[in-house]
This record gives sequence, structure tokens and C-alpha cells, in this order.
Amino acid sequence: MDAVRTRSALLATGITMEYALDGPADAPVLAFVHGLGSNLQQFVGQAERFGDHYRVLLLSLRGHGGSGNATPPTADAYTPAALARDVAALLDHLEVETLHYVGNSLGGLVGYELLRADPSRLRSLTTFGTTAALRSGRWTYWLVVGTVRLLGVGGVARLVGASASKDKAVGAELERLYRQTSKLALLQIPQHIARYDYTDTLRSAQLPLLLVQGAQDKGINDALAATLAALDEAPDARVVPLADAGHFANMEQPERFDAVLNDFLNDVEGCRSQPDRESAAHERA
Repeated sequence: MDAVRTRSALLATGITMEYALDGPADAPVLAFVHGLGSNLQQFVGQAERFGDHYRVLLLSLRGHGGSGNATPPTADAYTPAALARDVAALLDHLEVETLHYVGNSLGGLVGYELLRADPSRLRSLTTFGTTAALRSGRWTYWLVVGTVRLLGVGGVARLVGASASKDKAVGAELERLYRQTSKLALLQIPQHIARYDYTDTLRSAQLPLLLVQGAQDKGINDALAATLAALDEAPDARVVPLADAGHFANMEQPERFDAVLNDFLNDVEGCRSQPDRESAAHERA
């Protein structure tokens, strides 16, 4: 996987954030935000493929990749709302007024927080590997924390690499990315993403929404009913299933993922801004 030129910025939230920004200066901004344990390198392929027609922004959330941790490292410093404030602070630093936002897993929850706090900033919101409502038991959180404490970051990375995707190459890349995550983030964030509900936020959203649904993402799909119901009520929402894709659809089925996202963004922008691609999408309004 090709590298991107990364930079860092000390934000008003006190976090030093790693990011990459490239593309035509006058183009719409298109941001990709990773999930727990990953970092901006997850979307290098998308940066390359969308970079001719969008100003592509990649970033690593606090405690991930080259981004710093909170000081002091309290539990409240690792909520999705706190992570979203970092993203908003980075946008302010870069003087980005509006953007298309794409979030995977935890990155999707951060997108929901931005939608809740300042919807006028979003031109569209795309999520994948994300459910808008979850009601996991406390034992799930303690299982995750216990695994991190027992195995450490390296052990968790090996476990993720072996189990997170049926694609061995994707698994190997995820293991590499997880090794760059701080133990602190892996311990603090899970307590905030076991029980939440953003369905009211989705239901009332007045901007275009896209959910890319990996057919093999069983854990998310089992908890997706309330999200699908909320999107059915939203004024402008679509759900696109991707066969043979799991939790990391952009890595497992990159061409089809990019085609679906490209078609959606073209509809939002009202023009054909990317080269024509055959989309496997079947929309459900």
C-alpha cells in the first residue's frame, strides 16, 4: 500500500493530530475517518482514487497512529463526542467550512456526533461497519478490556489480524495498523461504544446519508434493525449492500466500495466528478 504525506497539528483541544490533506484546493473536501485500532493509513487507496476530484482529508483519531493522547487521560477524554471535537478543531485549523464525511465503525460514531453538534458543516455523511444504536452488556466491555490488559497492543493486533477479515492481506494490514495504536485508547474507548443511540439524529438529518452494508459484517448486521428503520424515515438516505465485504469494506472490496461512494457523491454534488465506474449498488430509498 502506498504511503501518504502526513502532517501534524496541535489543536485547540490540546491534541496533536496526524493528518493528510491533498487534492485540488478548490474541490469539495472529502474526509475518511477510521475505526478503533486503525488509523489514516486505512484509506490510502481512497485518497489515491478520489484525490483528482476532491480535496481528500485523512486523519488519525487521538491515541491512534501518529496522533497523541489526552492529558490527563481520563475516561471522558475518549468519548465519541471528544473525538468529534478533535475533528472539528482540525477542520477549523485547516479552514474547512464544509465536507463530505466517510466513517468506518468508530469513525461512523464520530460522524454521528458531528451531525448532532453541527449538521451545517456536513455536505453528506457515509458510514460503514457502523450501527447507530447498540445495547451491549457490560461484560462485552470487560471482555475487551481484559483482552487488551492480558495480551497488550501486540497481542490484540495479532488477534485482529487473524480474525477481523477473511482476506488474509487485509488482516495483515489491520495487524500493522493496530500495532500503532496506544494501549490507553484501546482501554478507554470501548466503554463508550458499547451502549449508545443516534437513531433520532439520523431520523431528523436534513442532509444526504449513505450506509454501505457489508454482507459479511455479522456483528454489525445483527444490530442494524433500528438504524435501518431510522434511515427509512430520514428525508434523504440510502442503504447499499456489498456482497463479500465485512467490517472493512473499503479494504476488502475497494473497487466496489469506491464505485458506490462515487455514485453517491456524484448525486449529492449534482455532477459526474469521477470517471465512470460500474456500480454494483442497489439502492433502498
